[in-house]
Amino acid sequence: MKLGRVVGHVVLSRAIEPLEDKILHLVQDVGRQLQGVGDPEVCVTWQAMKDDDLVIVEVAREACNAFDPPIPADAVVIGRADTIHIEPDATP
Repeated sequence: MKLGRVVGHVVLSRAIEPLEDKILHLVQDVGRQLQGVGDPEVCVTWQAMKDDDLVIVEVAREACNAFDPPIPADAVVIGRADTIHIEPDATP
């Protein structure tokens, strides 16, 4: 599981059956200061998010199990983070 920021949306002109009614977002991982890190990836979800929303993303094998029946997905948005609390770094 990781934290990311919605940076865009994906619209399919044609889709395989398991993705026909799903929402696709472009999500970029965020670092400790909530800045973008790495390249954005396409994530599936069942609830539309707005650009700039902080979201929780499940990746790998567990991602496809977010839906019933499971769908072919590598990354799924499983929720929106309304509040983030980051502990100060304790290392000197």
